[in-house]
Amino acid sequence: MVTIWRIVLVVTVLAALYYINQEYLNLDPEQVQSFVLSFGLLAPFIFLIAFTLRPFLLFPASIMAVAGGLAFGPLFGPLITYAGSLSGAVVSFLLIRKIGGFKKMSSHGDKRKMIQKRIQENGFFYITSLRILPVFNFDLITYLAALSRVDFKTYVFATMTGILPGSIAFTMIGASIADLTPGMIITTVLLFAAAMAIPFFVRRKLQQKNLDIEMEK
Repeated sequence: MVTIWRIVLVVTVLAALYYINQEYLNLDPEQVQSFVLSFGLLAPFIFLIAFTLRPFLLFPASIMAVAGGLAFGPLFGPLITYAGSLSGAVVSFLLIRKIGGFKKMSSHGDKRKMIQKRIQENGFFYITSLRILPVFNFDLITYLAALSRVDFKTYVFATMTGILPGSIAFTMIGASIADLTPGMIITTVLLFAAAMAIPFFVRRKLQQKNLDIEMEK
């Protein structure tokens, strides 16, 4: 009975958060920037909190990252975006693991079951790869990792490594929008190109280890 009520509570909360996101949080990066900067000196703190809560609101991480660049520029922007992305991934992992424990893989579809199995077997390398590859949903990776038997430290260090390229790339896009100087544009293009090239090498390594998979977003 307790398990049933727990499931009902979680589903209800997620449904409410989804409704809030669709009705009130359908924002673009410029709107997020304006909202955050309206808090003045507290803006970085507010942005960090918002990014930490992002997974529960089903709000796109890419929009938050671009907004971080718009609001805080090319130096501080990547740092606070990285911190917020990591914080959200850690908090949501802990909450899902607290609520769901270790979930049997048979309850997932075949593709998700395969991912969860490989997360458990390959730990750091596989989670890092999933974080880097742009075809995988960020929050789905968190969900599957939390319900697997991968240990918390492995998850955290793999996430820290895997989110670095994307955090820098998308934040720099926002920073370049705010500063359209030739130097900033060239730097952003080069960084984004480098970040987008990394997945090709990751995919090759996965293929070499017979871990490559095709999965819908």
